[in-house]
Amino acid sequence: MDAHLERGRGPVATVLVQAGTLKVGDDFVCGHIYGRVRALADDRGQSVNEAAPATPVVVSGMSEVPQAGDIFQVVGSEKAARQIALTKLIERRAQEAARDVTPRITLEDLARRAKEGEVKELSLVVKADAQGTLEALLAALQKIEDPVVAIKIVGQGVGAVSDSDLLLASVSSAIIVCFNLKPTPASTAAAERAKVEVRYYDVIYKLTEDVERAAKGLREPTYRQIREGRVEVITPIKIPRLGIIAGSRVVEGKVSRGGWVKLFRAREQVFEGRVTSLKHFKEDVREMPAGQECGIGLEGWEDFLAGDTMETYRLEREEI
Repeated sequence: MDAHLERGRGPVATVLVQAGTLKVGDDFVCGHIYGRVRALADDRGQSVNEAAPATPVVVSGMSEVPQAGDIFQVVGSEKAARQIALTKLIERRAQEAARDVTPRITLEDLARRAKEGEVKELSLVVKADAQGTLEALLAALQKIEDPVVAIKIVGQGVGAVSDSDLLLASVSSAIIVCFNLKPTPASTAAAERAKVEVRYYDVIYKLTEDVERAAKGLREPTYRQIREGRVEVITPIKIPRLGIIAGSRVVEGKVSRGGWVKLFRAREQVFEGRVTSLKHFKEDVREMPAGQECGIGLEGWEDFLAGDTMETYRLEREEI
């Protein structure tokens, strides 16, 4: 079977009828796509209403260009065609997942990043107007470098966005990026129903820039610690309904409610966590400067001893 995108006719496929008679109006399945025969043309380009066995014929009516080697099969109804196509789509998705079609990350990268934390993925379905354009686009996407997020191509094809593309994007939590294609009211409505984001581009670098920005948006934020001060614990204090807090003196800098501390005992860090309460005598305060005494409550820690010290700090978000 030969298939391509033809201007004015959309996706078409040349098939050789092996059994039975193929007619205009027949419901069919071809690989993971389905449709209804809209038109037939013989080897001279003449329109025909049907094709007998051993006859090559050009079929119009496909939602996208099928892959080479896909079997074209006539079925009894659109419902049956849809169900068969869905089954084949799920099978194809499982095969792709097993092969790990991520274009950019090696197994070594995954192993290293797995030790550092969960690897995130940005899943894409890529569509273009021609096979050559699609290959150039995939090559450009493979060059995208991101230190945290994997760019994963879960589907690709030539021609307009189809129901199977939307289904694949939906089950894969993917977005669809289209190059040199135009949205139609029907395709826009279908994407809204499927709750799938579809983006259209006519310049490759704009597409890749958007993908890079999307990947950046998936990163977990990283923070650096900014030291703010040092505190000495004078004595533990038991407060009704609050628990045990540290009666303390701020030696350097300041301590802030909602800030972070590292608690040391004999130079060994024994706790790190957040300041949940800060009191000056009986009053709640937001921060206390050096030279002042205060009561400090920590989230998840009450085992204070006289002589403990705390280093206070805040977290500042870093851009990767």
